[in-house]
Amino acid sequence: MTEAVQCSVKGNTAPSTAKDKSCLLGVLHRYFKTCKVDTNEPVLVLGGGQEDLDMLTASGFKKIVTSNIGSSELALDAENIALPDNSYPVVFAHAVLHHCRSPHKAVGEMLRVASQHVFFLEPNDSWALRLLVRLNLSFPYELAAVAAHDYVEGGMRNGSIPNYIYRWTGREVEKCVAAYHPERRIHVWAHPYWDFYVNEYELVNRKESHVAKLAETLGPRNFIGLLHAAQATLNLLPPFRAQGNKFFCAISKAELHPWIEMREGQFGLRRGYNARSSGMDEVR
Repeated sequence: MTEAVQCSVKGNTAPSTAKDKSCLLGVLHRYFKTCKVDTNEPVLVLGGGQEDLDMLTASGFKKIVTSNIGSSELALDAENIALPDNSYPVVFAHAVLHHCRSPHKAVGEMLRVASQHVFFLEPNDSWALRLLVRLNLSFPYELAAVAAHDYVEGGMRNGSIPNYIYRWTGREVEKCVAAYHPERRIHVWAHPYWDFYVNEYELVNRKESHVAKLAETLGPRNFIGLLHAAQATLNLLPPFRAQGNKFFCAISKAELHPWIEMREGQFGLRRGYNARSSGMDEVR
């Protein structure tokens, strides 16, 4: 469930240059530092490909374990990860969750398998993105990804059905992880921003929207130059940055809630815990 590997499409003649990773790498470095991540420890990558290896290697990680739903080496389903709790210090996913049937379940599973941190990068939900969809400058379903994979994969659960592009907010992540793991405190850092992380090939093949036509009119490389100039300007001011197309999220596990205890290998409400004396009207 990744877009890291791109297949050629017959008849496509657009040049395909390397994507500009500088904005993405800057965000990764910032939050790996904020969360005090030890890059000497292993990181599990869901839906991993060469693109993820390059990004994490550039970020200092030395032990990178990649997996994918159909991998012949380590086949892991993001919605039902076949690993014990706390298997890896860090779990990472880049452009994977919106390929899941239940993105919220995948986030919960990532947090279950991680002993310390979860990081993921997905589309951002904002009024600006909803406006772009209305103007047909973006599209709610990922048709191009399936077309680029010869119409047999690249969609929902890496299948042939184009997936809905699920977009996130920080508040939604907070509710999701609290519902999935109500036994402990969990810290969430949400970072929406603008990053037109595309190449010429991807632009001219987004024919479900007006993007391909604009790219052909302006020239794919010129269009990318304009997009990068726009993102640099928009990211300068937080209110504009918050409307961005990308959503990076860092999640860290913390201690158990004071009303939770471990009994016979299971979490439960601490016996004799008095919610009122602790300043709480009720335990939720």
